[in-house]
Formats: sequence, C-alpha cells, structure tokens
Amino acid sequence: MEIAFVYTGEKRFEKIGKENHRHLFQTLSEFTSFKIIDKCKENRNNDEFELSGPNQVWDFYKAIDDVKEDIIIRIRTDIWFTPSSVPHIVNEILATKNGNQHFSLIGSELFGHYNTEYKTYSLPDINEPVIKHVKTADFMCIATRDQLRDKQDVYNELKNEKSKSGNRLWQRIRKTTGQYSFGQIYLLRDNFRQENLNDNYIAYQFSKHYGKKTKTATDYYYEHISPNN
Repeated sequence: MEIAFVYTGEKRFEKIGKENHRHLFQTLSEFTSFKIIDKCKENRNNDEFELSGPNQVWDFYKAIDDVKEDIIIRIRTDIWFTPSSVPHIVNEILATKNGNQHFSLIGSELFGHYNTEYKTYSLPDINEPVIKHVKTADFMCIATRDQLRDKQDVYNELKNEKSKSGNRLWQRIRKTTGQYSFGQIYLLRDNFRQENLNDNYIAYQFSKHYGKKTKTATDYYYEHISPNN
C-alpha cells in the first residue's frame, strides 16, 4: 500500500514546522517509502464554510481529489513532534500499511495526558449517535482511502454542522473502526527564536495559549524549561 503525507490548511510557522517534521520522515523512511504533497492554502478567503472545523475537513477532501495513494496522512505545517512521539506515530503508520488498522487520529490532550508519553483509545462505533462521539485530537489523520466516506455525503453534513471544533468532527469521515492517540505533540504558536526551539518551551507556549483551564499542564511544562530559555 502506497503512502502520501498531505499538508492541508493554512501555512503557519512553516519553516520551523517542516524542519521538525524531518525527524518523523527520516525515521519512517527506514521502513517504507512515501510521498509528501503540499496542498496548503495561502489564506481563508475562499473557505467554503464559516466555521473552522468544517473547513478543516473539507480542505482535506478537496486536497485528496488527485492523490492516488492508498494511505493518506493529513498533516499540518504547525505541528511540533517530540522525539518520544515519533516511534509511536511510525508504528501507527506501519500498522496501517500492514492492514492492521484503517483510521487513526493523533494529537495531544492537556488535561489527563500532558505528562503521558503516548496513549491510544478506540473510537466509538460508527453507528453511535454523534452526541456520544468522544473528543479527540486532530493534528494528524491516518486513513486508508477505501475506508473514507463519500465526499458528497460528508459535504452535505458539513453544510449543517454547528461545531467550530474538529475534535469530534474528524472521526465522522470514516466508514470503519478507528482509534485516537494522545502524545507529546504540540502546535507551534510563534516563530520562536532558535534558542527556544526545544520541546518543553514549545509545549509551555502551546499549553499557555489555552489560558487558565490548562494551568496544571502549563505549570508542568514550565517547570521543565531549561534556565537558558
């Protein structure tokens, strides 16, 4: 099964992000071949929907129209992978290539997993009512093409979607069972100076972005920042 990483969404902190992503790509290249395809947009002027969640999903569907690979990995330019997260993500990709799984969502969670290396859970049955869908991270999506729902059906649902968040929305594009994982994976929040390009400082800035509700995680990451930062 052929693999394609597809960058979607706006280009945010692209230089820092893509330099960091080299560690994931280099590790994966030891086990399998893959393509990297850039389908990012320059701005949101031509967004189909008003809310960000539906637009993220629709950007993905539009991006893969001419992508022919069997396994599609949606990725963003502003993701920061820590060294501890890379082997787990590689294992998920290889498990998909080997046919052992078909749909995965990957990211971080700052309430119960801020100090957890990596943990995976099963997604609800696809026939469960939407209200019972769990909150997931949605920084990455690993999917086999034949287990993605029809593009037009998804579009029709997105037209009526009221949620701005993708953390329940992304799991609704699958036809099959799936899983979601939380690890030490963050989103870049600034074009940080070179001396600040380390895991704990970026984690601290990422967690701080959410304010008081993630104070425990923010304090945890702050305690682990090097004095040189």
